[in-house]
Amino acid sequence: MKIFVILLSLVCALFAANAEDAAFALSFDEDYQTALSKAKKEKKLLMLVIVQDPCPYCDRMVENTLADSKVEKALKNFVSVIVDKHTPLPAKFTSHISPMTFFIDPAKEEGIWESIGYVSVESFLDDLKEAQIIHSKK
Repeated sequence: MKIFVILLSLVCALFAANAEDAAFALSFDEDYQTALSKAKKEKKLLMLVIVQDPCPYCDRMVENTLADSKVEKALKNFVSVIVDKHTPLPAKFTSHISPMTFFIDPAKEEGIWESIGYVSVESFLDDLKEAQIIHSKK
């Protein structure tokens, strides 16, 4: 029985997670408008991550970067939302590339920093800092 559970877990890990599963696993919002309202209310930057299924780079972004404990800690200063590439979004926050991350000033609903493609933990932590620095100067 133990071997069956282990094999089942391995097989499930081989299948790409969709945006809804990623949102659940990471405790991110999965609706842009809800996250935007929350960011305005909490006066935090909004981080919008766009993924698609199947996408190995999206999976790596979710499983390696966004799930990292250092990133998780840094994201407490953001409202985070993850959506599928085909989710209707404002035109300025759509992308043909995935994964794509937008850092958004919720008061103006204006993008202040973007991150394209898979990003390592260290680079993503730099992106988070850069977005906060830019936002604090406005």
